[in-house]
Amino acid sequence: MSSKRIKYIDMLKAFCIILVIAGHMGYTPAKVKLLLYIFHIPLFFFLSGMTLNVAKYTSFFEFFVRKFKTIVIPCFLMNISIFSIKSFILQPQFILKIDIIHFIKAMIVADRMHIYYQLWFLNVLFLAELVCYFAIKYSDTLYKYIIVYIVLILSGSLGKKLYEMEFWLIWSFDLVPYASIFILSGYVLRKNLATLQRYFRKVYFLPVTVVSIICGVYNTRVDLYYQQINSTFLYFVAAFFGIWASFILFKNIPNIPILERIGGNTLIYYAYHSPIVLYILDIIMEQLAGKYTGIFVSNYIIAIVELFLAIILCELIAKIINNTFPFIIGKSFKTT
Repeated sequence: MSSKRIKYIDMLKAFCIILVIAGHMGYTPAKVKLLLYIFHIPLFFFLSGMTLNVAKYTSFFEFFVRKFKTIVIPCFLMNISIFSIKSFILQPQFILKIDIIHFIKAMIVADRMHIYYQLWFLNVLFLAELVCYFAIKYSDTLYKYIIVYIVLILSGSLGKKLYEMEFWLIWSFDLVPYASIFILSGYVLRKNLATLQRYFRKVYFLPVTVVSIICGVYNTRVDLYYQQINSTFLYFVAAFFGIWASFILFKNIPNIPILERIGGNTLIYYAYHSPIVLYILDIIMEQLAGKYTGIFVSNYIIAIVELFLAIILCELIAKIINNTFPFIIGKSFKTT
């Protein structure tokens, strides 16, 4: 993959995490959230598939260990750091009410009954990449890939039924089949990019975007975490067309350095934006919105300002972690 291609993938990652942040903000209007949730989490999984490379591993054990070190351990460490920051710095008044046992269960079990923050994505990503390892290793024909997709769709439907029955699976395992579909699709695109990128021409952008929006709006508000996908057909059509439109957009615009930078820190942005950054900004924005009513005349303006400030604070946290605590995200200290 050329450096140009890597750069627009990094920009897509940045675009995706910005949408995730906006989707978690309280001031983001409901109509905007409806559009964001059509494809932002699917895009995250899809991009993970674009960078998935199982061929370089000599065994499943080697692949497993690598993913455990780069996904699971950082998930645990970030959970601990967030819990510590909230308990001792942001909410010290509740320190005597801390439920350590519940927190430990939340990290180990990570089902819908025991959940802290929004790091469920990392648990699902880890499990889904393990599934995709076997799917890729043993699917050497189109026929086998079709069988895999059918099995994943059926498994996803079963997972949705289990969730609706309030049968909570550890590590949100019920989401793994649907996540695997997007990851596997990203992998397939990467392998066939030379052939398929002709469909990333600007002429396709408008019709592809329109299809995504129409299907997404007709399907009403979705939220993968809560298995709220409504029509499975409309959900996947809206999501994949939204992903397609995103690729068309970023393939045809100049490189934007700040987006490339954010794209390299999406793990940090994802972990800390909601429990830390938005927790602080929601308090600040509530005060500002109440005091400067002549400026903050609508939720759209408040949301734009909060999103801008959130990116700045997330970038500050990313700089601190990368320079001082890189082990939290599975990296080594830089040597000079």
